[in-house]
Amino acid sequence: MQNNNLYCKANLDEEDKNQLFVKELKYSMKELEKGFSHLIFLCVGTDLIMGDSVGPIIGTKLKKIENEYIKVFGTLSNTLNFNNARDEINKIYLNYSNPYIITIDAALSNFNEVGDIVIDKGFIKIGKALEKSICFYSNINIKCVVGNNMSVKENLNQLKNIEEQEIHAMANIVSSGIQKILNKINIYV
Repeated sequence: MQNNNLYCKANLDEEDKNQLFVKELKYSMKELEKGFSHLIFLCVGTDLIMGDSVGPIIGTKLKKIENEYIKVFGTLSNTLNFNNARDEINKIYLNYSNPYIITIDAALSNFNEVGDIVIDKGFIKIGKALEKSICFYSNINIKCVVGNNMSVKENLNQLKNIEEQEIHAMANIVSSGIQKILNKINIYV
């Protein structure tokens, strides 16, 4: 992970982690006021592998705030994953003239970053941990670090064996933080 990223560190208690995530995401979303046509959430992952399900879990939680301005792609019942992401992203750019895109995905990183939630901007590669990748631009990337990056085989085994409660804890922080920010800036109230 790059040094200019904003981090919500794993070693904080849940309340401090929630507050820090909201503060850092709100700071990152300052440019949202520049007149984008839609706010798009790309919640990447699959419901078939626990460690990769954080995106679809968050998407399912955010789906209830969807409206004419906010759109959510990737839920537990309709995942956005490596196999369909390219087509879905192309459809988004065809249907929305100037979208503000926030991509949420699981990530593997260094051992000391497991449990962190990382916020950055710019291009993101999905599927990188399994040596597949689709690269696209996203205004904000939210990466939930669920494990240590090793070999492809070890990465897949690790993603399959991650504790469900860890994934849900990160999903709750991200989804509730996003909803708090959107309430504060009156986007969907």
